This record gives sequence, structure tokens and C-alpha cells, in this order.
Amino acid sequence: MRLRDEDRAAYTAALDDVIGSTEIQRRLARSGVSASQLRVLGLAEGPRVASTAEREYRSYLALRQRARGEAPLMPSLSGPGRQQVHGAGLLPVLAVLTPVLAITAAALFLLLGYGLRLADSAPAVAGNLVHAGWTSLGIGAPAAVVGVLGLYRTASRHRGGAPKDRRDQGLTAELDAARAAWLRQLHEGIRSLLFQHLDQSPPPDAGGNGPGGAGDDGAAVHSPRFTSPRFTGPDFGSPEASGPDIPTLRG
Repeated sequence: MRLRDEDRAAYTAALDDVIGSTEIQRRLARSGVSASQLRVLGLAEGPRVASTAEREYRSYLALRQRARGEAPLMPSLSGPGRQQVHGAGLLPVLAVLTPVLAITAAALFLLLGYGLRLADSAPAVAGNLVHAGWTSLGIGAPAAVVGVLGLYRTASRHRGGAPKDRRDQGLTAELDAARAAWLRQLHEGIRSLLFQHLDQSPPPDAGGNGPGGAGDDGAAVHSPRFTSPRFTGPDFGSPEASGPDIPTLRG
């Protein structure tokens, strides 16, 4: 799992906190590993460590998205997926469209009806158009009043500062708790990784610093260069050697 760019700094800070803890420093003092090596390891294993806190991280991201008012990801129209689109609702749409359509229809009916009356053409049709026009106007005018009142009420509700502030405070507290849970789980994952690495690292004296080893402070014991039985004596002679006498250094 990969963290977002803005969260990588939090991971680095958590890694430094764990490395600087007392338990890790004690283990470092007994091992042959340096703090810089642990830091490089922790940065390299960042995606694997972050996956141990994936559930907490996703919860934190969801709350942070709500707090910032970010729109959810819109999937492709050609494929499946979640699509959350918050519309205005049916009643507000009707409250806006009804008076507009009614007043428009009333204007057309009245214009045609009175136009036919002035032309003395089709008085029955003209009378019906005028009647329909006034009926539409009677419907559109109250609908317009209701729509204006509804819009005013909605605007007043959105201007209310106290409920919004309380909601924002609750969301902020919830967001802080989610971040704390994610960082706590992240610390546990980093600590487990570093402990595992330190347990697998050999101690400083594992290279053979014991007696007779390469790192022993005492004098090294060398075996004689000549291992033949004929040259075991101090004068390079062997009392049990057969054959001609071999001259010695003593003459």
C-alpha cells in the first residue's frame, strides 16, 4: 500500500520516533547495526509497513475527505463502480419549475386569447384560451410565493453558524482520533520491522573474537612450517629417522 504524498512526512516522523526510542537504542548498543542503517531499512520497507495499518489509514482518509469537502471519485460511465451524486431533490425542483411553467403558459394563453378577440376570430377558442391563461396565472402566482419562501428558509438554515460549528468540531475530533489510531498502528508496524531486523543481525563479536580467533588481542599461535616427522626436534633432526645422518646446525 502506498501512502499519499502529504502522509509520507508523517511516516518518516514515526520512523524517527521509533528509532529514537529507548528500547531500540538499547538494542542498537548490543548489535552491529547503526541508526542510519535502520532508517534506510524503514524507508525502503515503507509500503510493506504501511499495509499493516491499511484499515486505519483508509478510515482516516475517508474522514479527511469529508472534512475538506472533497467530492468522491467519479467512476467511468462505461464501467461499474460507486457514484454518489447529491441532487437537490424533487420538491425543490418542482417549487422552482411550477411557477415558471405556469406563468409562461398563462402569458401565452392570454396573448393568444386576447389576440383572437381583437381579431374577432373564433370567439369560442379565444374564450377558452383566456380562461386557461387566467387559471394558469392563478396556479403560478401561489407557487411562486411558496417557492420564494422555501428558498428563503433554505438560505436561512445554511446561514445558521452554531449548528455548522458544532458539526465541524465533532468532525475535527473524529478526524484527530482516526489519525492518532493510524499513527499508533504505524508505530507498531515499524517497531516490529526494526526488531525483526535487529534479531537477525549478528552481534559485534560474532566474527571470532574469542581465544585463538582472528580478533583476539593475545599473541597468535602459529604452527610450525615443517610438519614432517623427520624434523620434529629442535635441531631439525629426528632420533627415529633412518638413513644417512643429516648434519645439524651445531656441527
